[in-house]
Amino acid sequence: MNTDFEFLRRAWLHDKALDYLKIALAFSGVLAVCFGMGHEDWLVNLLLGVIACALAETPDRFGGRFRALVVTLLCFAFVAFSVRWLYPYPWLFVLGLASSTLCFVMLGALGERYAAIAVASIILAIYTMLSLSQRDLPTGHDWQGPALLLIGAGWYGAISLLGALLFAIRPARQIVAQTFEALGAYLTLKADLLEPQSGREVDAQRIALATQNGRLVGLMNRARQILLIWTQGERAARRSAALLQWYFLAQEIHERTSSAHYPYQALAEAFARSDILFRCQSLMRAQAEACHALAAAILSARTFDPGERGRAVRHELEAALAHLQTLPHRVDAELLDSVADLCRNISAIEALLATAGEPATASLQRDRSLRDHNPKTLTEMWQRLRAQVSPPSKRFRHGVRLAVALAAGYGLLHAFALPQGYWVLLTTVFVCQPSFSTTWQRLSERVFGTVLGLCGASLFISAFPHPTAQLALLLACGVAFFALRTDRYMAATASITVLVMICFNQFGSSYAVIMPRLLDTLIGSALAALAVAFILPDWQGRQVHHAMACAVEQAERYLGIVLAQYRQGKNDDLTYRIVRREAHNADAELSSTLVAMLTEPGRYRLAPEPAFRFLCASHTLLGYVSALGAHREKVGEWLPDSQIAHAERRIRASLQRIAAALDAHSLPDGHANATTLTEPSLTDADTEIERRIVRQLSLIELLLPELTELTASFATERLPAR
Repeated sequence: MNTDFEFLRRAWLHDKALDYLKIALAFSGVLAVCFGMGHEDWLVNLLLGVIACALAETPDRFGGRFRALVVTLLCFAFVAFSVRWLYPYPWLFVLGLASSTLCFVMLGALGERYAAIAVASIILAIYTMLSLSQRDLPTGHDWQGPALLLIGAGWYGAISLLGALLFAIRPARQIVAQTFEALGAYLTLKADLLEPQSGREVDAQRIALATQNGRLVGLMNRARQILLIWTQGERAARRSAALLQWYFLAQEIHERTSSAHYPYQALAEAFARSDILFRCQSLMRAQAEACHALAAAILSARTFDPGERGRAVRHELEAALAHLQTLPHRVDAELLDSVADLCRNISAIEALLATAGEPATASLQRDRSLRDHNPKTLTEMWQRLRAQVSPPSKRFRHGVRLAVALAAGYGLLHAFALPQGYWVLLTTVFVCQPSFSTTWQRLSERVFGTVLGLCGASLFISAFPHPTAQLALLLACGVAFFALRTDRYMAATASITVLVMICFNQFGSSYAVIMPRLLDTLIGSALAALAVAFILPDWQGRQVHHAMACAVEQAERYLGIVLAQYRQGKNDDLTYRIVRREAHNADAELSSTLVAMLTEPGRYRLAPEPAFRFLCASHTLLGYVSALGAHREKVGEWLPDSQIAHAERRIRASLQRIAAALDAHSLPDGHANATTLTEPSLTDADTEIERRIVRQLSLIELLLPELTELTASFATERLPAR
C-alpha cells in the first residue's frame, strides 16, 4: 500500500501531471456526451476544439487564465466563422488565410500568452476547414462544425480555470524546481572540469558546460516570467515569497558556479599530487545533490533539509586548504591564491544552500523587484508590434514564410483535389518553425511519427475492433500527445495520428484515410522545408558573428558594473541583476546559434572549429567576470589613476573593439598590437581584494589575444550566401 501511495505521489509531482489530468477529463467528458446522447458525429469537432484550446494555454493565475480564455474564445470565434463565411470563395479565402496568418504570428510579439493564442487560432482555422470538408451538410447546418469547435474549446477552458483555482501556485513551484534541477546538473559538469589529471582534453567538457549553461539560463528566464505573474498583488506576493527567494538564491549560486578563477588545466597540473581539487569536486557534487533534493522539496511543498554531508565536506576542504597554505611554497603563489579563491567560492555556495530550508527568514536579497518586459498599454503594444514589422525581424520573416506556405498548400489542395487535403495545411503549421534547424528536426519527426501512428493504428483497429477498446486508446493517445509534444515530438505525432485514425474509424473510414494522411504529411512537410529555405531564409551562419559580438559586448558591460561595485560596495539590485542576466543570455544565445548552424547545409555554415573555440573563450571570459562578481566587496580606496582603474579602461576598450569588429565583420582595430600580447600588464597589488581583482583582470587580459585572433580569422572568412 505504501509503495502504491509513493508511486501515486511521485506521479502527481511530475511537471505535466496536472496537464494529463485536465486533458483526460476533457476527453472523457466529450466521449461521455457524444456516446451518451447518441451524437457520435459531434466527436471529432469537440475533440479538435479541446486540443486547440489546450494548445493556447500558458501558465497563469486564475484571473489571468480567465482573461486569456476570453481572448482565446474570441479569436477562435473570429477565425471559425470567418472560415465558414469565406469557405465558398477560394480567392477571398486564400487572401484571408495568408493575411490572418501573418497577423496572428505578429501578435506573438506581445508576449508568450498572445503567441500561444495566435498559433492555436491558426490551428483552429484549419480544424474548421477540416470540419467543413468532411461531409455535405444541409443548408443552415454547416454552422454546426464551428459551433462544436467552440464548445469543445470552452469545455477545456472551464476545466483549465478549475485547475488554476485549485492548484494556483503549482506552475510557479514547478519552474523553480526545474531551475534547481538544471543547476544541479550544471554543478556536476563544473565538478567534472576540476578533475586533477594533467594533459587531458577539456574542450568537449567546456562545450558541454556552455550548452548546459544555456539550458539553465533559459529555465531561469522562464522562472522570472512566471514569477512575475505570481508576484502581482499583495496576497499572491505573500504566497510566492519563498519561491522568489529561491529564485534569487539560484541566481547567486549560478553566478558563483559559473565563475572561473584560473585555467583549470593549469590548476590540475599544479595540484596533481594534492587532494585539494578532489575535495573541491566532492563538495560540488554534494551541492549538486543538494540542489536536486531542494528541487524535490520545492515541488512537494516540504521543508528542505540540507543534511550534514555538505557541511562535513566543506570543513574537510577548509582544513585541506589551511594545511596546503602552511606547506613550503612548492607551487606558484598566484596559483595557490586562485585555489584559495576557488575553495572560498565553493564554501560560499554551501553556505547559501544551508539557508535554503528557511527562505522566508534568509536575507538573500533586499531588492526583490523583477523586470517586466510585457507591454502594459495599447501604446506600448502598438510600438512593440510596429518594431517587429520589418524584414530583419525573425518573427516577421517567420510570419511571411508561414503565410506563403499555407497559401501554396491551399492552392495545391484545390489544383489537385487532394482527398483530406487540409491535413497539408495542418502539417505545414506544425512543421514550419522560425529556424531551419528546428524545422528540419520537426520534419523528420513528423514524417516518421505519422508512419508509426498509421501502422500502429491499423494494427490496433484490426486486433481490437470493439469500440470500447478503441475509445480507451483514443483517450490514452490524447493524453500522450500533450505529454510528449515538447520533448518527443515523433512519439507525439504518432499518438495524434492514432487518435485521428480512431475518430475516423467510428464512421467506418479509417483505412480510407491512411494514404491521404501520409501523402498530405509529405506535401505539408515539403512546403515547410521549402519555405524556410527559400523565403527570407534566416541562416545561422550569417548570424553567428552578431551573436559573438553580443556575447563580448554584454560581458564587457557585466565587467563594468562588477568593478563599479568594488568601488561602491556590493548591491544585488535590479540593475546589476539585469546586466548579469543579459550577459548569460548572450552566452546562451551564442551556444544555441552555433548548435543550430551545424544542422544547416554546409555552404551556409562558418568553419565550426574556430566558432566553437570562440564559444569556449567567450564562456571563459564570462567565467572570469563572474568570479569577480562572486567575490564583490568594497575596496578601501579606489583612485581613478590607479593601476586597476587603468587596466579596467584598457580591457573594456579592447572588448569593445572586438565586439564592434565582430558586429561589422571586419578586422579589429589595433589587431597587430593585440595579437603580440603574451603577458598581462598588471603587477602585484597590496590588499587581498586588490590582488584578487588583479588576478582576474590578468586572466581576462591574457584571453584578449585569442579573442582578437579569432575575430580576425572570422573577418577574413566569407559569410555564407543567402
